[in-house]
Amino acid sequence: MSVAELQKDIAALPAGPRRSVAKFVAYLKRRDSPARRRLLTKVGRDMDAGKSYSQAEVDAELARRRNSR
Repeated sequence: MSVAELQKDIAALPAGPRRSVAKFVAYLKRRDSPARRRLLTKVGRDMDAGKSYSQAEVDAELARRRNSR
């Protein structure tokens, strides 16, 4: 299926499913972002060097990121 066909099919969707597609595309952009890749690389290096994170640190970071959107 080509991009043009996908665009045509998405444009024909009702508003609710179209919003779902938009949310999914936004998720893919975040997931594949260079910033996220850098962060994962840093965390991986930290873990290889023996750094660990407590559950409280993870929860605090997740909350911080949720509030910054």
